Amino acid sequence: MTTKLRERLPDLVGALCAILVGLLALRESYTYDMGSLTNMGPGYFPSLLAIGMIVLGLLLVFTALRMPPAGFVRDGLSLWPVMIICASLIAFALLIERFGIIPAIFASVFLSTFASDNRNIPRSLLLAAITALCCAGLFVYLLGLSMKVFAI
Repeated sequence: MTTKLRERLPDLVGALCAILVGLLALRESYTYDMGSLTNMGPGYFPSLLAIGMIVLGLLLVFTALRMPPAGFVRDGLSLWPVMIICASLIAFALLIERFGIIPAIFASVFLSTFASDNRNIPRSLLLAAITALCCAGLFVYLLGLSMKVFAI
């Protein structure tokens, strides 16, 4: 294997994984009814997302081959960010049914901001509030999904 490909191997593997997941999702989405643009079936949106993932994977391959390789600092594996992200997912799962979408997303986003070394409490609170309100507006009010906004 040439040095150029060896240096870019992590980027290429990630890009190929994105393409593979996109292809598998596209294959699976064709088992559902596609419908039309004005009357979308259950397979329409997943197929669009799968195509988007394939395109992004191809763009990643292109940029991995054209750009210089990304340098990563290897300080060792830290389990703290992984545990924080897992805790944020668990918090979302535990809060969504009992308290509603806004508190669940707020808690999940707020907790996940602590996985970064660049922690800022006011920025984390603002990000969590904006994300929770936008998700509630999108899923509950625009898409009309039947979920609780607040369960008091």
